[in-house]
Amino acid sequence: MPRPPESARAAAHAHLAKRCADFPRLHPEGVDVEGLDQRDGMLARAIDRAVVIRWSLLQGLLERRLKGPWHTQHHEVQAILLAGAAQLLLLDRVPDHAVLNEAVEAAKTSAKPRAAGMVNAVLRRIAELRLERLENAPHDADDVLVLADGSGWRLSEPLPGRDDLSRLAAQGGMHVSVLERWAAMDGLDVARQRALHSIVEPPVIIRGEGIEGTPHDEPGFTLIEPGTDIAALLHDHPDAAVQDPASASAVASTAGLSPALIIDPCAGRGTKSIQLATLHPDATVLAADVHPGRAQDLLAAAQHQTNLSVAAFKALGKHAQEADLLLLDVPCTNTAVLPRRPEARHRLDRKNRRTLQEKQRQIAANTMALLAPGGHLLWSTCSLDAQENQQQVDWLMQYHPLDVVSQTQLEPRGLPGDPPTTYRDGAFHALLKRRP
Repeated sequence: MPRPPESARAAAHAHLAKRCADFPRLHPEGVDVEGLDQRDGMLARAIDRAVVIRWSLLQGLLERRLKGPWHTQHHEVQAILLAGAAQLLLLDRVPDHAVLNEAVEAAKTSAKPRAAGMVNAVLRRIAELRLERLENAPHDADDVLVLADGSGWRLSEPLPGRDDLSRLAAQGGMHVSVLERWAAMDGLDVARQRALHSIVEPPVIIRGEGIEGTPHDEPGFTLIEPGTDIAALLHDHPDAAVQDPASASAVASTAGLSPALIIDPCAGRGTKSIQLATLHPDATVLAADVHPGRAQDLLAAAQHQTNLSVAAFKALGKHAQEADLLLLDVPCTNTAVLPRRPEARHRLDRKNRRTLQEKQRQIAANTMALLAPGGHLLWSTCSLDAQENQQQVDWLMQYHPLDVVSQTQLEPRGLPGDPPTTYRDGAFHALLKRRP
């Protein structure tokens, strides 16, 4: 059995070493903080999140100071370097000497103990990058590292990249191909807004009435203070849910319908299932998911909704042509929610996009028989990519007797330094009706 970590940085190093071995295929796995106190646990998680969000930026700055290519460094050494650079450049109130000392000691006990001297020298040069702390950092300066709260560092050298677009990609911690694709599809200004939005710290937002907290700009939503016992809050408000306004907008588009049976075959943990049950109290909502680990979450959600039931995905077939409303909240690249899914920015290659597109179509093929004649299909993603959105709607209409009732794409909102009450994820949803 592995020994528990002795410090926050040790926990972060161990977790990041695994991430370095898997990069760019990163997943939303938490740092093991068992045995650490609350403060150290928070620091370990903060280091991991900072590295994941700004990975390509940190790697680019570190590579400039290495004698050999990045990929020749052992994963444990890569992790120590990334964690050290993230603390020096991205985290507040972390003393340089503590970062350097623990990084060197970690290197001495790693698989490559001779790397300790190199780690010390490289991280000292990273610390020397900081020329001036800026309270309001300009978003378009080549030599300014923008932080999530709108402040930043003026650096002694430009950000990594050969041109403005690649430096913008570095600012957002992602590969330049992502920005090139966004710029080609939607324009450079939109690509810049998305890249900067992706580094913002997202607030916890609750959908529901009578919630204590700071009102969001969108009516019916409330920002919750850090440290709030969310489980207790949701227990006291069973109709409420942790949900962003953009995510909630998909179900809200069905407000004018009067369905008797709603089927949600990709229910996940039941957020939209609860919203559907609340919005349509006279309907029966049937939720399912192919992922067995989410069954308990769905069952817990159903306890507080008398019109919400949970079914096995394979059992949905007996409801062929019975669904008055079929929600397909399908898996996607998460490009509209990168602050909440930071790992996703590293998985946006063509192969992964194509795999997800095919998976979405397979889900539609497996569930379309559930839709009743004259019923409505709600297609929902947290993606900004037409390949997962408009193109999928066109594909559905090509092979099924469907017509578009409404179609909406919401751009993410909120840049570094903006009030958290303005924050919103992005989303896409389309409501289609099957011909009788």
